[in-house]
Parts: sequence; C-alpha cells; structure tokens
Amino acid sequence: MNDLTAGERRLQNMLDELQGAPDVSIHASKPGTVDPAPRDADDVFAEFARSTGVILDPRLKTCFFRFGRFAARWSLEASPNGLSGEFNVMHLSDVAVTEAPPTDLESLTPAEQDLYRELRVFDDQPESGTGAFAALRLRPGTPNPEVWYHDFHVGGFKLDIDYCQYLQQLVITKGAIGWQYLFCDVSFEDDDFLEVGDAMAEMLEVFPRIFPAHDYTDLRARLEARL
Repeated sequence: MNDLTAGERRLQNMLDELQGAPDVSIHASKPGTVDPAPRDADDVFAEFARSTGVILDPRLKTCFFRFGRFAARWSLEASPNGLSGEFNVMHLSDVAVTEAPPTDLESLTPAEQDLYRELRVFDDQPESGTGAFAALRLRPGTPNPEVWYHDFHVGGFKLDIDYCQYLQQLVITKGAIGWQYLFCDVSFEDDDFLEVGDAMAEMLEVFPRIFPAHDYTDLRARLEARL
C-alpha cells in the first residue's frame, strides 16, 4: 500500500480492521483498486466543475481517493441488536452523475423537491437493500457542499460534518447502519430512531474493544446528547 494516498490508506486500513476482527463477519467486500492510469485530484475536480457547475473547495482534495468503488457489508456475531454495517463509497467522477434514487416528487413540498434534485449520492447500501444513502447537495457557489443522509422511511437529514469529515468518521464507525444520525439533529428517544439508538449504544460498547486504535469520545458524547 506504499503507493496509496493517505485517504486511500485510511480506507484500506478500515477494511483490514474489519477483516481482522474476530467477532465480525464480512458478507461482501470490494477492496479499493487504483486504475492503472489514474487521474489526479486536480483533473477530477476540474471535470467535476464542468459536469456539475460546482467548483469544489480545494481543501477537499485532502481526502480524495482514486478507487472506483470501495465497499463492504458486515455484521457483528451474536449481537443483541443485530448490529451490522455497509459502506459503498464512490469515486467523485461517479458522484457527479449519481442522482438520488427515483421517488414520488409530487409527495414532497417544493422545497423538498428542490433539495432532492440537488443530491448526488456518494455512499449507499446496495447489498443491505435499505435504500438509504449519503449525498452531497450540489449548489453553484457552495464549494464545500452540505452532506445529507436520506432514508425513505424517515426522510432526509443534514449532517453537521462535511465530505472529508464524513470519510474520517466512516473509518471509525465502519459504516455501522445508522451511524450518520450521530451527526444529525434527531433524538434517539423518538419512535423512528429507537432501534438506531440501541445499535449505536452497542457499537460504542463493543468497538473500543475490537478496534482500540480509534478514539470514540466524541461519538459517545453525541450518543448521550441524542438519548
């Protein structure tokens, strides 16, 4: 992995950690592979601007990765809450053209319709079939796009982290289903999020033991704030 960027190395290390954890079962995975003739971040960001009209903040290049797809689906053995996870992060070239899945726009308010049309998916859960996805909200003049998490059962919520921070937190949470709600304005005491709260509590009890290299202090604080 010596020829990988720091961002690529973090993703690969995450998969290595999952594969090495004795209590985790990997059901599907797609390790990152770099194209033999990869384009650099400058070229990809320029192409992104041409195809979307959005000029991304150059600071986002710090988390740029060249993998076309980087994905895995896993579950925690003997988990009382069925703790499991999935990530399927996409190359920025694909993000530029990956619109949110079809939905009944007529059932949404005009503001919700405008929002939905602006979403471009960069992480989803095709193996689990949840239909949930994380997306960048692309608007001209917004170089650091908002990150939204959308589940058709409860709607969409804006995260209080940006794209690079999302990828950093993905490495820590390993894509545990529902981790994104730790960064949304929701309450785990609401009926729609009771199971998410239970899963996050279990994650933060188990992960420090099986993934001791990571600091879970902030995530614990976020969990407590939502209970």
